[in-house]
Amino acid sequence: MMASPAFGFVVLNYVNHGETVACVDSIETLPGDDYRIVVVDNASPNDSLEVLRARYRSDPKVTVLASGRNGGYSYGNNAGIRALREAGIEDVVIATSDTRVEDPRLLERCAAAKAAGIAVLGPHIRDLHDRPQNPMLAHLSMRYIAAIHFGGAWDALRALLARSPLRRALGIGVPDSALAPAIAAPMEVYMVHGCFLYLSAHYLREFPLLDEDLFMYGEEDLIAWNCRRRGLRVVYDPLMRVHHRDAQSTTPGGFRRRAVVASMKTLRAKIPFTRLVHAWLAARGH
Repeated sequence: MMASPAFGFVVLNYVNHGETVACVDSIETLPGDDYRIVVVDNASPNDSLEVLRARYRSDPKVTVLASGRNGGYSYGNNAGIRALREAGIEDVVIATSDTRVEDPRLLERCAAAKAAGIAVLGPHIRDLHDRPQNPMLAHLSMRYIAAIHFGGAWDALRALLARSPLRRALGIGVPDSALAPAIAAPMEVYMVHGCFLYLSAHYLREFPLLDEDLFMYGEEDLIAWNCRRRGLRVVYDPLMRVHHRDAQSTTPGGFRRRAVVASMKTLRAKIPFTRLVHAWLAARGH
């Protein structure tokens, strides 16, 4: 009996099947045969499912599934994770369809991370303007906590706190680039970008599926919090490179705004302010 491939990729499609094809094709440039790809169409209201099935019908590395309904980003990805688990694959890369793999040694780096006991690995991600997007958060900060829990009121509050003794702890007036400095070697961080995540078996044994209460945003926040509260390691690897086109499958407007608001409300309920502050104090040795 042949052993199952070591790694699986889940690529979620919604409407924009051209992006999905380009993402899958970039993954298939990886050498070897030790991975499989599950493409999940999240009930696209166009011909995406038919196009994708026709494209990969004869490709032994790619399986195309229909989610059945658009239950959100986590719901769709969970369909892919379940399919990989049924195939005996317990190490999963979740890639949004607008990402492109650029590192031929990506799977080697994932294997090394798993061997080192790392639960979540994030690559160096550059956007269309060649700007880095990782790590999203090198350390849990009061600035991040305030942004999560005060939402739109954070901007006004920041102006009030700019002259207070708390300004340094909150990172008031400090550019984002200074909060996430350039990193030359793999480094443990609080949170990596959700557009491309390696979830090793160390993570998926503790949290087998993504939280479907989050419809579209905040998955990386909850994954980071899960790791913090279980003592799991999150690492950013600047040598593992991915291109993020940041294409949008849903157009800006009322739906997107409502999805953001709903996700932030869910995050505040799942990651209480007091617990985040306690974790921040603990990390600072208080």
